[in-house]
Amino acid sequence: MPSKKEALVKNALIIAFGNASVQLISFLLLPFYTSHLTTQDFGVVDLITTYSLLLVPILTLEMGMAAFRFLIDAREDPKAKTRIITNVVQLAGVILLVLVGFFFVVIQFVHIPYGGLALASVATAVLPALLMQFARGLDRIKAFAASSIVAGLITVSLNIILIGPFNMGARGMLIAGIAANLVSSLYLFITLRIHRYIDFRTGDNAMRRELLKYSVPLIPNTISWWVINAADRTIIAIFLGVASNGIYAIAYKFPTIFTTIFSYFGLSWAESASVHINSKDRDTYFSEVMTASVKFFGSLTCVMIAFMPIVFPLLVDKAYSEAYQYIPILIAASFFSATAALYGAIYIAKKKTKDIAMTTIWAGVLNVVLSLVLIKFIGLYATAFAAAVAYLVLTVYRHHDSKKYVAITYEGNVLIQIALFFIFTTAVYYYNALPVTIAGAVAAAGVAVFLNRSIVGIAKTKIFSKLKGLPPDAVIAEEELNR
Repeated sequence: MPSKKEALVKNALIIAFGNASVQLISFLLLPFYTSHLTTQDFGVVDLITTYSLLLVPILTLEMGMAAFRFLIDAREDPKAKTRIITNVVQLAGVILLVLVGFFFVVIQFVHIPYGGLALASVATAVLPALLMQFARGLDRIKAFAASSIVAGLITVSLNIILIGPFNMGARGMLIAGIAANLVSSLYLFITLRIHRYIDFRTGDNAMRRELLKYSVPLIPNTISWWVINAADRTIIAIFLGVASNGIYAIAYKFPTIFTTIFSYFGLSWAESASVHINSKDRDTYFSEVMTASVKFFGSLTCVMIAFMPIVFPLLVDKAYSEAYQYIPILIAASFFSATAALYGAIYIAKKKTKDIAMTTIWAGVLNVVLSLVLIKFIGLYATAFAAAVAYLVLTVYRHHDSKKYVAITYEGNVLIQIALFFIFTTAVYYYNALPVTIAGAVAAAGVAVFLNRSIVGIAKTKIFSKLKGLPPDAVIAEEELNR
């Protein structure tokens, strides 16, 4: 039976494989999309997709997250699993009916591009949003990852066919997305055998109230990040102009890579934290994971900054060269955001979703206020700096506040080490002389390996055990003998 840490890492890798493989394919097909779609088509699809991401958490009342958390506690209780899933399905059914009715009223007064397809895009997005959380809650992480692969392959395949030979443009992309949602949902429904967990006799108001009490506070938490991003872009556009918004958007692309990588681990950590929140060795386990996570993602932050002067000119046109100035601050902001999310998993585990919502909202307010105050004085640095400060304050607050649930302690001077590492790589970044940059990048890679030597050692042992066909313990014993 795998240890807690092994299960955590294994699940993170499974999630990463499921998502990263599809994202890579989509990225490689970007030239195909841009050559076959007009900017207007791309803009319409992006707008519908963006609003789908905003609307799904609202329309589902974040019931998927409630199902995930409650199913973790019910993994050994078939009746409880049936009760939870049945009540979530009932609520989702009512929500979908209301959505369809509301949509048909709205289109009488407002023109919505590709109206029917836009509705179908949002409505079908609700299905995988719920079913994927069922998979996580039922400890079917491979099915969770596989559904992402299924959805990605369907999307890519149909896009190539509908946009290419059939020349359907934006309509083709929307149809591909709808089909992907339906097929991946059907896959999960069959694989998880969801029909076994639906018994409408188990539906009751008490269960629904309990689920909603947990899920509803998560809505402002989810929306706030969307609002913060939109507010930043709006502030920049008003005070500095649309061109500056373009510069900022390019600078933000690189921290997004960090955020994407962290998201794979974040999903796995949220589950592990919920499973082990009442374990006897909880404080030790949580402290070890937090220490290792800060080391790893702090090192990733610094390595990205160190290599950015080499990568940036290869990927970005000179017209956007100003974006270079803001990347380290935005990557640091992403690191603080990730660390705050690590603490957020504790609130999820303790079912204290109101605390998550309130801390996130206050961080968002701080972000917007700082941006408004500073933007006239330091330009685009204001929004980048405001984001970093807001997420840092959020992290520090959650660290102290979460002590009433879990006593997190960091090993040694890990925080000082990461801080010094960041100062070093940032200084080399802004010095921006090629010989110094190359030396700094090599040094950063070496420091990252050194700081994460325990993780590197475990990975090496795992790899050699696979190659030699031996269990990891046997490989360790063999290495000790060779010494």
